[in-house]
Amino acid sequence: MARPGPLGSRPAHRRRPRSERGLPYLLVLPVALVLVVVAGWPIVKIVTLSLQKQESGKFALFHNGGTTSFVGLRNFTDVLTDSTFWTVALRTVVFTAVNVALSVVLGMGIALLLNRVSPWARTILVATLMFAWAVPSTVSTQVFYWLFSNQYGAVNYLLDKLPGLSMQGHDWFADPHEGLAVVTLVVVWGAVPLLAISLHAGITQIPREVIEAARCDGAGPGQVFRHVLLPYLRPLLAVLTTLSVIWDFGVFNQIWFMRNGHPEPGYQTLGIYMYANGVGSSHYNLGATIAILMMVGLLAVVILYVRQLIRIGDAE
Repeated sequence: MARPGPLGSRPAHRRRPRSERGLPYLLVLPVALVLVVVAGWPIVKIVTLSLQKQESGKFALFHNGGTTSFVGLRNFTDVLTDSTFWTVALRTVVFTAVNVALSVVLGMGIALLLNRVSPWARTILVATLMFAWAVPSTVSTQVFYWLFSNQYGAVNYLLDKLPGLSMQGHDWFADPHEGLAVVTLVVVWGAVPLLAISLHAGITQIPREVIEAARCDGAGPGQVFRHVLLPYLRPLLAVLTTLSVIWDFGVFNQIWFMRNGHPEPGYQTLGIYMYANGVGSSHYNLGATIAILMMVGLLAVVILYVRQLIRIGDAE
């Protein structure tokens, strides 16, 4: 029988051979190479474009025939000193905040509803949510455009039936505020299903004994949600909120297709502004500069997201 070691001593671990220690890195190498090619090289080219001045209309991202000249940070100075850029940036922040808030609140409400209904009703609701989530954004955008059409839209027809409202022929897209509100409905429509199902899955992992104990102590539904459900769901909620910020900050399809490919200045968010000043006007250097500023703006959000993932991993 082997003699036990001294108290508090750690068991001796067998030193792995050099080939075994290098195996994990060897397995990760193909994925790392793919990431470098797919993500790393385009980023390098975008940074290079942002530091150049375009001399012609040629696509300098793939052309190296001397059509550009190095100008340093002049493109960043031009963009950051443009008042239009800051107006669009503020609109993007407000638009993102509204979309994320509505998506998370509605997603949480539906998740709580899924936890209260019968199994057959839950199955129907989940199937409906999955169907809505699977619809491409271009299709859902077109459907909402038809619903809010000033000529044959169902929304105007139904609102016009209400006493005191005259909505016949009302153009929802004449005012950018109303038009962006319609776009918000499309974005929330596509975001809520994933949030609701994810939060419902998180609720199912909460021990039922904890909830029942809180109810036995006299806690009402609001207190149970605030003091029991919310603390358990906080890590998941933080991750989903962070992801929603990243997704909604770069919304493009919903606005682009809602305005038939010609968004007015009042509809421009940073994604639309970048495209209009880059590819749309063949000024690829300015487009690359705006893209880098967008990435820098989202960097803090990505760092927060990674921190939440690390915290969840440590908790597990």
